[in-house]
Amino acid sequence: MAARNPANPRRRAIFALIARFVSFADYLRLRLVDRAWRLYCRRVGRTPPPFPWLMLPQRESTGGPPIPTVRRIFYDIPGGLSYGYEIPPKVYYRCVATGHGWLVMVAVQPPRRILMLNPITDEGKVIAWPFDNFNERFHAHLTSSPGDRGCFLVVVTDRLIAYCRPANYQGWQALRAPGFRYHAASSDVVSLSSSLVFLVDRRRKLWRVELAEQQPQVERRDTAFALPSKELRRYYLVELLGHILLVLSDDRHKRVALYKLDWAARMWAPMDGWRGDRVLLLGRGCSAAVPASSAAGRAPGTVLFARQPTSIRDMDRSVRGDSSGQAWFWSETRVDAGPDDLLVLKKTVPHRQGEFTNDDSYWFFPAIDPDENAR
Repeated sequence: MAARNPANPRRRAIFALIARFVSFADYLRLRLVDRAWRLYCRRVGRTPPPFPWLMLPQRESTGGPPIPTVRRIFYDIPGGLSYGYEIPPKVYYRCVATGHGWLVMVAVQPPRRILMLNPITDEGKVIAWPFDNFNERFHAHLTSSPGDRGCFLVVVTDRLIAYCRPANYQGWQALRAPGFRYHAASSDVVSLSSSLVFLVDRRRKLWRVELAEQQPQVERRDTAFALPSKELRRYYLVELLGHILLVLSDDRHKRVALYKLDWAARMWAPMDGWRGDRVLLLGRGCSAAVPASSAAGRAPGTVLFARQPTSIRDMDRSVRGDSSGQAWFWSETRVDAGPDDLLVLKKTVPHRQGEFTNDDSYWFFPAIDPDENAR
């Protein structure tokens, strides 16, 4: 459209002319196509995920039950900007997972149901709740974009895996996972493809299931091992270049330990050092690994934790000195950080004062489904 130099006056003038006709989705498409994006595509043959936004928790109410909101705020870390998107206000939905540009939200009050929403394109899907009871103990996970016919929505609770296809919803199916116990901080779920799902519990026992098979079977591996420290009580599963990593952290995110899954050997192999070029983004229902070139200047081996009070009870009063002041929304450390390193850095968001509710922060990768792009 204009000269390659971003400071070129001609380029700025052209964008000034068309700006009022460009939707936010169009802007998003343009912004993702930069030099790092093109270089990464040439090297690995696929598009890198954009460095995510952080969906911020709702403000604390003055009293009584949470008030339904019509807007959720997303903080764009590279740009330092906040964006607000409307969420259906008639029912209070709580976010439980994000993935592939979509939010997975659950109605708090009965009748319970699941809302999947792409806030960029305003496309949404409502799906029935898979369980008979009003269970609060579960993990949710999207294996790919709901626009993909191979996508599965997975909801995991004690001893049970429920799954369905959002693109062609025909009801839920369920599988037994005997021995699996949900735990807010020490169990997790991740997918290696649109249908291959892995689960871990607080004893580091592992389950996997290929959901696309005609008769899926849950396979179990006993992978328990001695922890390098008893303080590492927070578990996160993340997919990295076709491998499954188990990341262990202490309550304050000062120390982390990494393990790579060897399914055939029935073990988690410890990773002594960080040899990749990735930045890890960890949180319940939103973990990912992104190229350092897409991580807004973060060095390889940096680990960012989303603030999730429901799964991490550390309210950080010892750092702030009391229960007042500016709330922080994510923290940063490094894979090779030692026990004597300084306290992990807390990141705050400008102009966001106040305490947390029971809601969580979630990493969010803005994305546009191919079918939306084609329209």
